[in-house]
Amino acid sequence: MAPLAHDDLSVSLVRAGPPCCGGAMTGDSTLQDQLDRLVGTWRTEGIIVGGSEHGGHKWAGWDVYEWFPGARQMVHRVDVEIFGARKEAMEFFTPREASMDTFDQTSFDADGTVEHAVGSFDEHGRYLNDAGDARAILTFDAPDSMRAVWETRQPGGGWAEWMQVRFTRVAGSHIEVRTKDDHTA
Repeated sequence: MAPLAHDDLSVSLVRAGPPCCGGAMTGDSTLQDQLDRLVGTWRTEGIIVGGSEHGGHKWAGWDVYEWFPGARQMVHRVDVEIFGARKEAMEFFTPREASMDTFDQTSFDADGTVEHAVGSFDEHGRYLNDAGDARAILTFDAPDSMRAVWETRQPGGGWAEWMQVRFTRVAGSHIEVRTKDDHTA
């Protein structure tokens, strides 16, 4: 998938403090250090894979990850265009009290849908998302580049690849992104 041009991007930066607060999240900064790698505004490009009727469909948009004031939760904002419609969501990552490496994810979609998932990082530093019938592995390719592979649970209990996503960091967090009427280049 070729990268999209950024000439349609108008960015207004807002100065912010440091993304982390010395382990304020859990008392052990390991999880916070891992989550810090997500902080920023990302240009997002995906493709639906597999044999469904949507196989080969490409979509694009923006993901913004930032620390909520107090650095105890991370906020993830999603604004993408997929299947010809805009999809917006706000997600909160909240560390589990009894765990140093696992966090709950609660996502609120603009259509009123609420979804729950569990996030963690493995020994290789990959971000794992378990949403029950869907899961993802996000790999950091470079400081400003990451990719994710999403899978869905199949009726027999196995998993099948559903979607591939590429992220390119275009700015820090706390920005407003204004694009053309759609998310295409």
